[in-house]
Amino acid sequence: MVDVSSKAVAARFESEREGERVLVALGYHALLLGSFALLCQGLLPPAAFMVLGLCAYLRNFNAIHEALHAPRAAKDSLGALRQAAMIVHGPLQLGWRELSKNHHLHHAFSGDPVRDPDADLNSGPWWRAAAASFLQPELALFASVRRVGIRPALRGVLLYNLAVFAGLLAFAGADIVWWIAVTRMGSTACWFIFDWALHQPQVFGRPELPLPRPLQWLWIAMVSRDNLNGIRNHALHHRFPFVADRELPALARFLAQADAVHAVAQA
Repeated sequence: MVDVSSKAVAARFESEREGERVLVALGYHALLLGSFALLCQGLLPPAAFMVLGLCAYLRNFNAIHEALHAPRAAKDSLGALRQAAMIVHGPLQLGWRELSKNHHLHHAFSGDPVRDPDADLNSGPWWRAAAASFLQPELALFASVRRVGIRPALRGVLLYNLAVFAGLLAFAGADIVWWIAVTRMGSTACWFIFDWALHQPQVFGRPELPLPRPLQWLWIAMVSRDNLNGIRNHALHHRFPFVADRELPALARFLAQADAVHAVAQA
């Protein structure tokens, strides 16, 4: 494999725009809240809410992930919008800043049992990873508190989470179970698929993950075509995380062509 520099790739392929991705995540958060309000008012059946809510959750999660890899603007005008874009599962979860730090550590030390915050999610048997994915919001918070304690920024996040969840509970009453169900299902699916399934050796090492066509269509409908490009080229995403998901198929072809030219030159 030819060692193509990150600088050369960055000059040729686009990155995400953080502000755009944050606004997209905020929009899907609003869609989830709006559909939940309709459910609580009896205007949306629970089954329809679960389908619509799950799609909104997955798309919100994907937009946040894309924003985490986008270059930060020299003048930061997003402020509290980042935190507002995050869906509150309950009082105990990290905020944007902590999530961003954890995710960049995951990319820097992927699979390292000590330095990768997601090590429990991307290694071991599937059942252990599934349990860790189900409890990811709480486990990530507890791990962060063990490492660095509760700093002022995290204290503010926890108070924000408590206020939002209390507001949801006061508005929804017994219907809060549907909010808990859809957010927990979405969180579990995201962490299990993106951190365990895509990091298995038989998957992670593939240049482009082959998926059945019906599964590709389903994933495009539920998440997006760009995210499908990301999961099919996940190893490439780890190698060049600053490249937008939509650019990964073209980047894969570019690298394959560079390898072919290098092979001919060495023949």
